Amino acid sequence: MLNVGTVTHRNCQGLTRRALLQVGGLGVLGLTLADWWRVREVHASPPVNTGSRNREPACIFIFLSGGPSHLETFDPKPNAPINVRGPYGTIPTNVSGVRISELLPLMSQHMDKCALIRSMTSVDTHSGSFVLSGGNKAQASLGAVLTKLQGPPPSGMPPFVHVGYPGYLPGAGTLGTVYNPILVADPSGKQVQMPQFQLRADISADRFQQRRELLDAVDETRAAWRESETVGKMDANYQRAIDLLTSDKIRAAFDLGKEPDDLRNRYGGSVFGQSCLLSRRLVEAGTRFVQVNWYSEPAWHGWDVHGADLPGIARMESPLCPRLDQGLSTLLEDLHQRGLLASTLVVVTGEFGRTPQINKYGGRDHWPQCFSVLLAGAGVPGGTVVGSSDHIGAYPADRRLTVPELAATVYRLMGINTNIDLRIKPFLGDAAPVAELI
Repeated sequence: MLNVGTVTHRNCQGLTRRALLQVGGLGVLGLTLADWWRVREVHASPPVNTGSRNREPACIFIFLSGGPSHLETFDPKPNAPINVRGPYGTIPTNVSGVRISELLPLMSQHMDKCALIRSMTSVDTHSGSFVLSGGNKAQASLGAVLTKLQGPPPSGMPPFVHVGYPGYLPGAGTLGTVYNPILVADPSGKQVQMPQFQLRADISADRFQQRRELLDAVDETRAAWRESETVGKMDANYQRAIDLLTSDKIRAAFDLGKEPDDLRNRYGGSVFGQSCLLSRRLVEAGTRFVQVNWYSEPAWHGWDVHGADLPGIARMESPLCPRLDQGLSTLLEDLHQRGLLASTLVVVTGEFGRTPQINKYGGRDHWPQCFSVLLAGAGVPGGTVVGSSDHIGAYPADRRLTVPELAATVYRLMGINTNIDLRIKPFLGDAAPVAELI
């Protein structure tokens, strides 16, 4: 960990090598940052031309933990019986012939930027591992696999960041902790901390509650390191590791306080809204893969709407859909206005959908047989609808698609040639990208 504000291990020369190696573990991604730099040198490659000022492709993968109902979001069934269609109506979008739930009015004006898969299938498991790994045997999330295959990005930013509650989702699986993401549990400003920065117990909590005080402490620590003779004697990789942890660029990317208040308000004050804003800042700075998790404790803050032990579909009306609508629509608009959407893939999905029939408790249960996925950016053709469900949203009626095929699509859009790159085969098997989205 990084002992901000104090150093406990000293020798007559000041900071000891051991103390400096405890910066972040030196664990960013579970390895020393010095090793990270060595890996970076091995993997160094020029940025991919994505049509957006030669930016390397990036991905913001938004996981709606708990399983959102496709019938109350992107695949409503207005002509179905009331116990299927539910209490909510549909609205037109800015794409002719495409209608979505009335609970997403802001998103209805951004569907020209989006593609919908309405025939996705998965497995019945309350776990992000299957969807976020693409079902690979290593149980490694897509961000970890991309880090392994592509190395750290040329920007110098961390390649893989997880934003949101850290439970419930995979990291690097059996690939090893070297490929784990940096964790940012809550970027909303309630207690902003730089990732991997943990304070010693003998530092008073109120001293570091505010962002400004924390960043000031980091500045002081950085100055002390630069004056240390021990730092000066370290090899170049360790020196760069220290520089990376205290980089102005990285610190700035994680500091939402640099955003104007009106934009932060547009994203919404929820953890999800601020997570979307942070993800935009990270990809803008050069992070390759940001994994956003909608999940918190207690569990009913997620998208599980059984209606017995958990609240029913009334929670779709408030607070779930309004928060999703606000945060996601602002993210797409923000990326578009900054010229980042052309090089940034946005994926929105849960682990499954919900049952077509509303149960006796006024909720919907798990339903992996058919659900919806939204994609936008990185060349995805906007206004596209791939596949369809049957008249009650129970099963694919056309173009049944699987989780490995979704993963193959992400990899292809992120610059991995899934046809000829043999390194990706252990993670995909024979799955091919969705042709309509490439």
